[in-house]
Amino acid sequence: MENIAIITITRQGFDLAKRLMEVLPGAQVYVSQKYLESPTQRIIPFDGNMKNLLAEVFQKYEGFIFIMAAGIVVRTIVPYIQDKKYDPAIVVMDLKGKFAISLISGHLGGANELANLIAEKTGAIPVITTGTDTMGTIAPDMIAKEIGGELEDFGPLKYVSGALVDGERVAVANLTGLKVKSLEAELKKNVILCRSIGEILTANCKAAILIVHELLPEEAQKNLPVHVVIRPKVLAVGLGCNRGTSLEEFEEGVFSILEEHHLSERCLQTLATAELKRDEEGLLKFADKHGLPIRFWSKEELETVQIPNPSETVSKFVGVRGVAEPAAILSANGGRLLVEKVKRGNLTMAVAFIAQ
Repeated sequence: MENIAIITITRQGFDLAKRLMEVLPGAQVYVSQKYLESPTQRIIPFDGNMKNLLAEVFQKYEGFIFIMAAGIVVRTIVPYIQDKKYDPAIVVMDLKGKFAISLISGHLGGANELANLIAEKTGAIPVITTGTDTMGTIAPDMIAKEIGGELEDFGPLKYVSGALVDGERVAVANLTGLKVKSLEAELKKNVILCRSIGEILTANCKAAILIVHELLPEEAQKNLPVHVVIRPKVLAVGLGCNRGTSLEEFEEGVFSILEEHHLSERCLQTLATAELKRDEEGLLKFADKHGLPIRFWSKEELETVQIPNPSETVSKFVGVRGVAEPAAILSANGGRLLVEKVKRGNLTMAVAFIAQ
């Protein structure tokens, strides 16, 4: 985390903030203007009114370090915090730098990580109160963060995390083959590693964590214990299209193909196509609307990939044997095709699993 604001309203706090600047090279300091003679790009004065300052800067930073009493911080941030899914990391330090307290968004926001980093760099004592960290067990939201994925539904998270903290049996199934370091470490005895949904169903567990890119059958979901589903970003969709294909057709085509092949759209990491489609308006709008990057591949690059369904028509008009399949494979780092070329309307699509 580099985009950090350090906020202080005292002289002692300013001294500590300047120390933190040395170990956090991307951080900016906001200090009461009465303590600052020469503003710089990284040291910014404000009038001492914390509420006004936060109204201006709260959405600009990934993390905040407040050097002041925790009570002041709590009362000030209340209007601005929303949900653990969106809140920035908030860490509080005392004026002498004895403690680094992870206050808000310890897991997803990274406050626990930031507090530990500050402690490591300055000698402060990190204060971490999230249950799974305190008990030394895994946390579903931290697994999702580790692998660059997302939780499908935050609703069951509290229950599953509670079961982990309470020592109840919790099944964990990584059904993707992805390397998950936190699951390779020594786990608590109540964490039961399973290789399939079937194993979860027979493991007699109170809760479960699933790491999976496929849609779960409705019947299986009914029979599973309370569970969270982690969706890793492991799918690359290769696309060929006729000129002028609309945003709506891209949406309908891509999402329907994923659903038909029982793949979660939440696992979509990137779109991929030929270089000559760089100005395709419908594609660009689709990518922008859904926050998806597009990887564009040259004809020479597309031709390096062996594909199961080469096309004479595409070779004749585009100069390559295919677009959707090789673009998907290239963007998946050579990963396997999960969905071979599908032609639908103005679109040709293929889906590959991104290799680590």
